[in-house]
Amino acid sequence: MELYRLLQQQGFGGRKECRQLIEYGLVQVNGEVVDNYRAQYELADIASLVVDDEPWPLVTGPLYLLLHKPANYETSHKPQCHPSIYRLLPDQFSNLDLSAVGRLDVDTTGLILLSNDGQFIHALSSPKKLVPKVYRVTLKHEATAELIAKLQSGVYLNDEAREFAADSIEQIDAHTILLTITEGKYHQVKRMVAAASNRVEALHRESLGAIVLGDLPVGEWRHLTAEERAAFGF
Repeated sequence: MELYRLLQQQGFGGRKECRQLIEYGLVQVNGEVVDNYRAQYELADIASLVVDDEPWPLVTGPLYLLLHKPANYETSHKPQCHPSIYRLLPDQFSNLDLSAVGRLDVDTTGLILLSNDGQFIHALSSPKKLVPKVYRVTLKHEATAELIAKLQSGVYLNDEAREFAADSIEQIDAHTILLTITEGKYHQVKRMVAAASNRVEALHRESLGAIVLGDLPVGEWRHLTAEERAAFGF
């Protein structure tokens, strides 16, 4: 494969942009600068790729990413009032058709997954899959025994014909609970807490299925590990 085509495949832009990157001496393959955009390479022959002084792991298949979403970012390619979460990713990824697995509200922080594998997105976001999602919920008022009981037994939400209950609840302190749900209705956690006579002051997703946010810094991203993908059969 010609080098400029390989760069296109990696998401570095169109033909013209990729040729210019190479002709300007901004591409290194296996530690050597390559300025011939027609140089031939196979992916298996490339041990390292550096573009504009940034090491770039080769994309050889679908992407599976974990992002630590900050507050005041929209989970949208066409944001209305705040920047898009996709701005937190390398520019190259904008050409690789990434989509989020579900959504997080503008003011909600924490774990969000992104991929260009439609089957993966469906497997983790479909309500029928019952993938557990754990949220750290900061409450305006104290977490009373009555509140916990209501959330565990189920509450009615506006415009819904049935009750919704937490799959599990762990109280961390007077104003903080860990709440697990397996569905993903619009503003579900906030609406459940409101229906139980309290209010969500801050919401942070800590895990989705077997995938845990951990100590990834706010605004940073990483590739999912093979073990994390395997937990969902990918």
